[in-house]
Parts: sequence; structure tokens; C-alpha cells
Amino acid sequence: MGLVNRVVPRGEALARAVALAEELARFPQACMRADRASAYEQWEHPLRTALTLEAVGGHAVLERESIAGARRFAAGEGRHGDFSKDMSQGSSKGPPASSGGE
Repeated sequence: MGLVNRVVPRGEALARAVALAEELARFPQACMRADRASAYEQWEHPLRTALTLEAVGGHAVLERESIAGARRFAAGEGRHGDFSKDMSQGSSKGPPASSGGE
């Protein structure tokens, strides 16, 4: 998981961070929360334990969200596709703010 994946011109960091946060807020929240928890909790464990805990913590999310998410992705939604629907609720919110050359 990349924790830093953009470099922006001086003075644009806050606006770009807010735009990225708004984009991420449209993602399925159970998955986002599981990833966030994993990122915070993994550092105190050896690699094998951290990977096991991530798998256990993410299993329920996979069961609830993976198939529906894969179908949306295959239909062209998500990154670089039609991102006009709020993936966390299924409602339309319009296109996200541009985060620039990804």
C-alpha cells in the first residue's frame, strides 16, 4: 500500500490533499477502514504476523464488498473509469475533483 504517491508544486499540497480525500471518501468505507487499521496496526508485529492479521481483518470485508466492487470495476467505474457514482453508498455525486497527473 502506498502511503505517499503524489508530488505537487509548492503551495498546492492542501488543495490536492483535500481533493484526494474527497475521492477516497467515495470508496467503500468498510474496505477503507480495514486498510487504515492495517496500516496503523502492522508496525508492531513481525511481517508474518502482520500479514496474517491483515488477512483476518480483511476477510469479512472481502466477503461483503469484493464481488460487487469487482463488478463495478469491470463495468468501467473507479480509477480511470466512470467515477460519477458514490461507491460507498451507490448514489451519484458527479465527477471527483481532479487530482492531476496520476
